[in-house]
Amino acid sequence: FILKSQGAIRLRSPLLRPRDTIDVRSALNEPVEVLDTRGSALLIHEDLTVNFARAISRGGVSANNVKRFDIDNVYYSSDAGGHPKAILEASFDIIQDDSTAKPELLEAESILSLCRIMSLLKPKHDKVIELPPIILKPPIWFLRLTHTRLSDSILDLLFVPKSETARLSCLNILTSCTACPPSELLNRRSKMKQNRKKKDARANDLLLLDRLIDSANLPKKSSHRLRQFLLHGSLPYPVDANKALDTIYDSARKIHSTDINSSKFPENIKLLSKRCFDAISRCINQVRLLLKSIDSMGVVTSASRRNMAQHIQNFSSPSYICIDLGLRQKRRHYDGQLFYQCIFLRNNFFDDAINGPDSITNALSNGVRLAEGGRYDNLVRAFRPPGNFGSINMRTYTRAPIPFCVGVRFMVGKMIDCLYYDAFQHDEVQLGKKRPGQSFLDCIRQNVGLPFLDRATYVNCIITSENGFDLSTFSERAAVASLLWSAGIPAEYQPQSSVMMTLLKHFSTEHIKSGPAAHEWSTDMICGICSIMNIPYVVIVSSHLLESKGAVKLRQTTLVTALGPSFNYAGGEEVVPLSSLVSILSERLNRKDHRENSTDIVRDRSFQSASCDDSNPPIPTQNTIDIECIYVSEDQYFDSEQKVSNAQWKSVKKIMKSSVQRMKCHLGDLFNGSSVPVVAIDLTYQKLREIGNSLIFNGLGSLLGDITTKYPEHKKLLRTLMYAVDGLIRKEFHNEKDSCLLLYSIPDDKFDLITFST
Repeated sequence: FILKSQGAIRLRSPLLRPRDTIDVRSALNEPVEVLDTRGSALLIHEDLTVNFARAISRGGVSANNVKRFDIDNVYYSSDAGGHPKAILEASFDIIQDDSTAKPELLEAESILSLCRIMSLLKPKHDKVIELPPIILKPPIWFLRLTHTRLSDSILDLLFVPKSETARLSCLNILTSCTACPPSELLNRRSKMKQNRKKKDARANDLLLLDRLIDSANLPKKSSHRLRQFLLHGSLPYPVDANKALDTIYDSARKIHSTDINSSKFPENIKLLSKRCFDAISRCINQVRLLLKSIDSMGVVTSASRRNMAQHIQNFSSPSYICIDLGLRQKRRHYDGQLFYQCIFLRNNFFDDAINGPDSITNALSNGVRLAEGGRYDNLVRAFRPPGNFGSINMRTYTRAPIPFCVGVRFMVGKMIDCLYYDAFQHDEVQLGKKRPGQSFLDCIRQNVGLPFLDRATYVNCIITSENGFDLSTFSERAAVASLLWSAGIPAEYQPQSSVMMTLLKHFSTEHIKSGPAAHEWSTDMICGICSIMNIPYVVIVSSHLLESKGAVKLRQTTLVTALGPSFNYAGGEEVVPLSSLVSILSERLNRKDHRENSTDIVRDRSFQSASCDDSNPPIPTQNTIDIECIYVSEDQYFDSEQKVSNAQWKSVKKIMKSSVQRMKCHLGDLFNGSSVPVVAIDLTYQKLREIGNSLIFNGLGSLLGDITTKYPEHKKLLRTLMYAVDGLIRKEFHNEKDSCLLLYSIPDDKFDLITFST
């Protein structure tokens, strides 16, 4: 939905492509090779970008304007042989061939989509990490960003040889020494401590730099120029990306000025230095335009945000943007221009970073790479065939222009792992312990370790009997399930399926052995399991009821309350004819789906206040009030858990059921209907209760009688209260027999609901 809301359509990339010389081989995650019937070697896509880029390059003008997304498996060769490894990924691409378009806006849109998707990893607990003056709100991640042509131009300016080994060593040096680690956010908390440790940190950086340069085996001139370039600015570069670009520009300008003013270099070396410096300036300006475009779209990093008021709902901004000159993709699909990676950090990362090593390498080893993207114009250009192409005119040489190609890949499998990690954090979530604003059912679902239980429902109905999943009603339950399946309603009637057993797998083997078997489960146990598994309805099949009246019992498992979903303790089974079961379930499930979809749409919009429309009132929720009735007799009391199989329990159960239904109707009419007036009084709660009792039993005139005699110090207040209630009755309840209002005690902060005759 996020990518669709940005105007993207789902467009699958081809599965196979011919093996080509441009494919970069690596020892890890090699693409899978297959042979067709003619013996040609083909490659199965190892990501969702490369085959799509080939389709764009050979599709001509017709494929040069598209915004698409795709979610599919990608395949890598298995080290053990046999079937290849399959990994789920998602991709978002923007293709634009208009030469007047601004590519930095397309790149900023891809980063914006990354921020919106990262908000899906927001944990359910509202935890804020304060690193004054920086405030971090999970999910915590940072953006590694580079311009590959900028790095190449810097290496050319430093006279680094063109060999792949030398270039790779220099890129590793740039990453280790210049890339800003997340621990720098901790160092910003205290400038005094930072100044005290500045000399020690500088000495450690110099030792690291000397060791890395010596191990790179570079020429003497290249080593000297590289050391001179790195020692000009602070190591590592600042947290602010614009200041990091200023440092890079100043370092390159110093090297270039030395070359121009030196008499040792010939003119061709000076010309090369000038060309490299001009390329560096252009690339830095392109990155600055990208940062400006990102800021205009509302992507404000936590390092530059000073308060949580700038935080946008359903939007996760990076903690900071790290300018990493040594960042490269191994396959070189995103090459030649912008390339970035999303590095996700655990919530306890900064707790370990205080005593851990202060380097970007430590952050990358402890972080998780969830997405990467950038420009892949060069990849499309490499797949472009020579000759007459992209035109219907076959008599003259024509060509189609290379469009702007921007894309981002999401590692869906790693994102799901992060969701599971959050669900299993025992220090944040404990079984039986609720967080503020969380229902008990939500707490259980999260402790089960399935993060999608509150969103996805694969089965909408469970068919059972009054004795659980017994064998005597197996055929009747199968017949009811067949009826629901034919109507397109997902249902299940046997406990051996994955629907019911998934939850039980989370318990220990000893607990399963000691607990009851599946056929011994009671109806309440089955309804409780269905509530946890987000299965909304249970159909109870009774043999005699099905044979005599052709009907079954229908029970709703979950109630929607103000605090979230809750168990339906009261039960509330209703007898439904088998002929009407399909229509009733379909209507209620459609109403439930419509309500959930409306909630999702409102949640995804940042302007939630503008999404409410008086012309489209919300669908009222049935049975949204969870009531537990306790019946008190002379000898004992009865609740929902205390059940005795005798004649007295049957009559008590009938009284409790009717009492719950009457109370639901009363509260439903009270709170779901017209507004309930609240009268706030500056009196204690004890006096407020006496006033309420007097209104209920003696009427409105009693406020100037017994109550005034008992509390003469509040005579004026009671007279004013009588006038206020009288005016309220004339205004709100002039056509009603009874009046309901809430009395509020301001000193004690307590309410009293009263109902009196008007």
